[in-house]
Amino acid sequence: MKKTILFCGIHQETASFNPVPSTAEHFKRFVWEWEGEHMLQRFRGNKSSMGGLIAAAEDAGFALRGSAYLRAYSGGPVQQSLVDAFLDRVRQDLAEIGPVDGVLLALHGATQSDASDDVCGDVLTAIRAMVGEEAVIAASCDLHANVTERMMRAADFVSGYQTYPHLDAYETGFRAGALAARKLRGEPTHMAWTTLPQMAPAHGYTTEAGGLKKLMDRAHAMVAEGKILDFSIFQVQPWLDVDCSGSAVVVAAETEEAAKAAAAELAAEEFALRAELQGPKLWSIEETIRAALENPEDKPVVLVDSADSPGAGSNGDSAAVIEGLLPYRDTLRAAVAVVDPAAVAKAFALGVGGEADFTLGGSIAPELSAPVTVPDCTVRSLHSGEFIIQGRASHGQTVSMGRSAVLQAGQLQIVVCHSCSNSRDLQAFRGVGVEPTLCQLVSVKACTSFRANYEPIAAQICNADTPGAAGVDLLRLPFKRIPQPFYPFRETTEDMIPAPVCLR
Repeated sequence: MKKTILFCGIHQETASFNPVPSTAEHFKRFVWEWEGEHMLQRFRGNKSSMGGLIAAAEDAGFALRGSAYLRAYSGGPVQQSLVDAFLDRVRQDLAEIGPVDGVLLALHGATQSDASDDVCGDVLTAIRAMVGEEAVIAASCDLHANVTERMMRAADFVSGYQTYPHLDAYETGFRAGALAARKLRGEPTHMAWTTLPQMAPAHGYTTEAGGLKKLMDRAHAMVAEGKILDFSIFQVQPWLDVDCSGSAVVVAAETEEAAKAAAAELAAEEFALRAELQGPKLWSIEETIRAALENPEDKPVVLVDSADSPGAGSNGDSAAVIEGLLPYRDTLRAAVAVVDPAAVAKAFALGVGGEADFTLGGSIAPELSAPVTVPDCTVRSLHSGEFIIQGRASHGQTVSMGRSAVLQAGQLQIVVCHSCSNSRDLQAFRGVGVEPTLCQLVSVKACTSFRANYEPIAAQICNADTPGAAGVDLLRLPFKRIPQPFYPFRETTEDMIPAPVCLR
């Protein structure tokens, strides 16, 4: 008789410093699936983590049953009522389906609600209580997950992305599902976990170069050599202000001893990278503008406004870069985007060719950034905001910025839109008729995900010190609950890393 597997998930990355709560509307913009079987049909063959989970279970010959799946872009804490509704739906589906042999979940791993600092721990614990101790539970997570003890006591396996920029969502889901399949077949499979008291700003590292790449390569070699079955090296979401925070290493192997030994080795190597992971120097907006003005190459300087990156949980509504560019509007060809629905509505009311002063920014979270008045703007073009992603991450997917307009102020091109969530892709500008390669300066609201797209066309990339919920200078952010000692707030030592444990 086929073993029965239930699929569900709630996926949202929380930025604690974003004062705007993530509501049902935020999830409905991305994934809002209550119909279980329809969810399976939608994600079967999809190159997402849920698609990978489904593929692994089908390869193993299991019977698949679907439940609820909610997914939102990064943002402020989730309303607890949504988490409760999700769990109620899973409980209802399990009551109708009957006993299951396993549950596979697509989670982010760093989700906070207005009532809980560890939503993923809550979800896994609740589902463990629903299905009992014998069922196998496995979850896929983001590389920026906050993998807590509560999660690891409830889940048999947790697998995280191994790339940043994130290019392996499907593969991560498949890895988690494959580990669950091994255990359900009775093959020896154990997962060890340990945490590190440290975090780093997301602009500071990539798995494509530097120390983190070497560490990932070392872990991949362990898998290739047959020493371990799977690994995940988590860099905790750095804008999550909770008392159970920490980066983590999890390793699956055929024996507890092998899993623990590899986890200890990889954790020590990650600890040694703690200073490097903080990233390169930060540029002021003025310094970056100067670099663009003095740049001799026929390529743009990229100003990275990662503090206002929607991909990191901010809102995309900061006009700080626009304010810095205004004195140079007639001498510097530049492109910048800002979320401002009121400005979009005004541009559409004026029509193409219309002229007016525009007040931009601070439209969603005025606590984080102030509005800026840009005089004498011309509405250059109006758009639906849809474009097809060109880059490797989500290549070919159709996404939308919502209704959008391009405002021209001297040589400054300002894209006003409803969402900057995919601004990492060159098509975010090209889709509205703005060509980045013809600019001297391009501002991008992203952390690291933009690099694969922009590095080939950029003369220089400057990580700027800008305001936002995802501030890059962690020491200046209002953390109140991070455990101590915790790097980079206080120095740490290697003996502060707990010995790896297998909790199931």
